[in-house]
Amino acid sequence: MQDLLKIYRKKNKLTQAQVATELFVTVQAVSKWEKGRAIPSIDNLVSLADLFNLSLDELVQGSPFFKKPFVVGAKYNVRKGVTFLLAWTFISLLLTGFGYQPLGLFLFVFLFGIVQVFPTVFTDYWVIENKGIRKKEYAKNNGLKCLQLLRNQQAEIFINYADIYSVELVYEVRERVSLVDFQRDPFFLVVKTKKTRYKLFINQKATSFLPQFSNYLKRKKILVIDNSQIVERLLLEQSLYS
Repeated sequence: MQDLLKIYRKKNKLTQAQVATELFVTVQAVSKWEKGRAIPSIDNLVSLADLFNLSLDELVQGSPFFKKPFVVGAKYNVRKGVTFLLAWTFISLLLTGFGYQPLGLFLFVFLFGIVQVFPTVFTDYWVIENKGIRKKEYAKNNGLKCLQLLRNQQAEIFINYADIYSVELVYEVRERVSLVDFQRDPFFLVVKTKKTRYKLFINQKATSFLPQFSNYLKRKKILVIDNSQIVERLLLEQSLYS
């Protein structure tokens, strides 16, 4: 929590003296909070939350509270699958002139979308649970992945928190090959256990869960490696790319 207090103070462009004045405490007290040598009282935590315009969850854990299980990624479900099939049927009809082109061309475009486009819409995802992390994986082959999606089946790996040695936050800046290259930079967690390592990709707004999840792992006595200060950059609303 001490790191968060310092980060939020910097974000609000306040000095320790200014925070002390607002809370009617000494500068030494604020310094001790930020160094982890003391913990603010409940009243001071509430006052700090008001001062930084945050909820208590954001102040103490870095991000709003999220209930577990919490899904990270594009989880597939039947409703989304049906929506895609209906949308792609319309696109196929549009591309083939709504019946003016041969039926074979429509079937080719429709099947191409099912086999090549449909599998790219849904990716591997993982779930934060109370006892560990559940990783859901699809086959790399598009045909096999398409079958898995239609059957709503994925390979599953459960990683118990007790087995995790460390979690490293990694953001890799891709070299842009053109001005229209809008692909995401790889952003993921490297989870290491005594036997193996797992790569968990983050493809959604990280500020909604990552700071709190990082603190949650630390409370589980898991080593969290953040050499690039990703959590701090997220909280300060700085660009990870730069």
